[in-house]
Amino acid sequence: MADGRFGQIDDVELDMRALFGALLRASPWLVLFGVLFASALYVGLNFVTPRYQAETKILIENGESEITRAGANGQEARTLLDSEAIASQVQLIGSRDLATTVINDLGLSSLRELNKPRLMPTLDQMLVGIGLGRPAPQPTPESRVLQRFAERLDVFEIDKSRVIAVNFTSTNPEIAAQVANAVADEYLALERAARRSNDAEATRWLEAQIAGLRTRVTDAEAKVEAFRTEHGLFSGGQNNSSLAQQKLNDLNAELARLVAARSAAEARAAFVRKSLAKGETPDVVDVRDSQLIQRLREQQVALRAQVAQLSASLLSGHPRIKEQNAQLADLDVQVRREITRILRSIEDEAATARAQESDIGQDITRARAATGETNDAEVQLRALEREATAQRDLLESYLRRYREATSRQDGNYLPADARIISRAAVPLEPIFPKKLPLTAAATVALLLLAIAIITIRELTSGRALRRITLQAPPPAASAVPVEGRMRWDEEPTTLPPLQPALPPLSRGLSAEVQDSLNTIVDQIVEGGVRRVLIAMADTGDQAGRPLAAVSLARALSRRGNRVLLLDLHADGADSRAMAVEGSAPGLTDLFAGHASFTEVIFRDRRSRAHLISHGLLEFAPAAAQGEQFVTILDALDQTYDQILLDADGDLALQLAPKASAVILVSDGSESDPHTLRAFEAMQAATSAKVMLLIAEAPLSATEHHQAAELA
Repeated sequence: MADGRFGQIDDVELDMRALFGALLRASPWLVLFGVLFASALYVGLNFVTPRYQAETKILIENGESEITRAGANGQEARTLLDSEAIASQVQLIGSRDLATTVINDLGLSSLRELNKPRLMPTLDQMLVGIGLGRPAPQPTPESRVLQRFAERLDVFEIDKSRVIAVNFTSTNPEIAAQVANAVADEYLALERAARRSNDAEATRWLEAQIAGLRTRVTDAEAKVEAFRTEHGLFSGGQNNSSLAQQKLNDLNAELARLVAARSAAEARAAFVRKSLAKGETPDVVDVRDSQLIQRLREQQVALRAQVAQLSASLLSGHPRIKEQNAQLADLDVQVRREITRILRSIEDEAATARAQESDIGQDITRARAATGETNDAEVQLRALEREATAQRDLLESYLRRYREATSRQDGNYLPADARIISRAAVPLEPIFPKKLPLTAAATVALLLLAIAIITIRELTSGRALRRITLQAPPPAASAVPVEGRMRWDEEPTTLPPLQPALPPLSRGLSAEVQDSLNTIVDQIVEGGVRRVLIAMADTGDQAGRPLAAVSLARALSRRGNRVLLLDLHADGADSRAMAVEGSAPGLTDLFAGHASFTEVIFRDRRSRAHLISHGLLEFAPAAAQGEQFVTILDALDQTYDQILLDADGDLALQLAPKASAVILVSDGSESDPHTLRAFEAMQAATSAKVMLLIAEAPLSATEHHQAAELA
């Protein structure tokens, strides 16, 4: 209970010492009671009839031998070994028919533990006796034995195996082992009997099917031979083709040979004719192999040698030289005459081949007609052959299965798809009752119950509780009572709060330039650009530079990106535009090790963008090439989607190679000399994309900006 709003509070707490004291005072009685209970229970368990349990294990597997196993038994073996099949075998072992057979074989109906009537009537019988229920038929001795046999028989599949365990519980250990083994043996006998019955039925069915198939196969083969004889469809030649097809193939081959011979003869004749027209001796086989031309050429060579010898001592007009020249001319005439004769021979050869082509073509036309008729008949013949082949294959398959089935029956080879891997032995110790474990568990449970009763009694009486007084905590200095509750100051955020301020020496962008900047934002987002450099072209404008970097950071932040602006300008215009005091630490302090990231990162007052200001120290352009600055940028890349580097002059040229895109902001026009020089210098400093943003002054609604992308 509270005294005043912020006064003392009365409460109660649990007195453990009082509770332990009560338990300690009751401990002699608890020990005595536990010993007496354990002794009585142990003695009582000696009068309980013990029960023994025996276990037999059966392995489900394909009992077929590798020697006698048929090729198609692979799928049957996989079906036999799946979980559903093993569960079905469990149900078969626990079936009523199998239990009846075992009971009759072993004479279990005479056992008192299975056939003893109930001493006490059941609840249903008691209700019937007082007239509150319908009388039910009394179970027969056979039904009573089967029910109690099923209660003592436990059949289950051992997890993650193909082994089935058969357990039987009895007051007689020998009966327990005998029944478990008998159930397993009877199961294997049922499996063999089922296979024998299936094979016998399959054999009878195959006999009837084979008799009919033999007649159908004979009729189908007779139809094939009759059709082949009627249409003269006899195979022969290459590739087992028909005679008409073979004849057509031979004619086509002969025609191709004649065409080639005619083409060769015509080509030789044309070449010889062209050589004669030029007055040359054609270099063909027919001319080279001519004996007459060879002799004439030899005579020409001899005469030319004589003329050359005489020309050394006689003039060209000498009679002997003229005579020799006349003989040479006569030899040339004879050579041309012989070549002309060879030409006529070649032309006659081509004409003969042409005539033979015509005759072969007529033969081919007749052979094609005959082949077409033969092909139509062969289509029907193949259909008859397929039917006969299908019937013959089916007959052979049935005959093979029939022989296998009859050989198994004659040899009495019918293996079961299971085998006993562990037969039940006579158990030495009873499964119930376990005297020591039961006595210990019951005694511990009784002691825990007694301790719980004592504890509850002490708590309800109040002796184990004591009253305490709590002093309420005073309110915080900045807490304000509101409707009976305390409103506490909000926790400081991780980033420093922002202070609104107006940026001197700077001016915003017009609506037209903002639209152009939005186009650049689209390119940055779509291209996945991570680092963007914003640099000013040195135009000598003293009216203040446009805050393109601030506008770009806010536009990217509105797209849902995590943006950080690095203000590297010494005037601090970006920082004051985003509402950060100029005396705050920044990049130079982080670079010098005087501040941490959490001390230099600020939030924009108009967006979710973050800012790192220039800082209180100087930042040399050469420092941008150092490993420390690269490490800082890499660390920031792990947190932000885009990092904007706002710099100008030599520092911008040093940072250009580290940027993925460069935005050059100019107050002048696109053709301004300062702008052109700055653009060319920036292109020379980096291989990244360079974009030019024109923010002409004065800012007006009609003449303002131009954003051009230049590669």
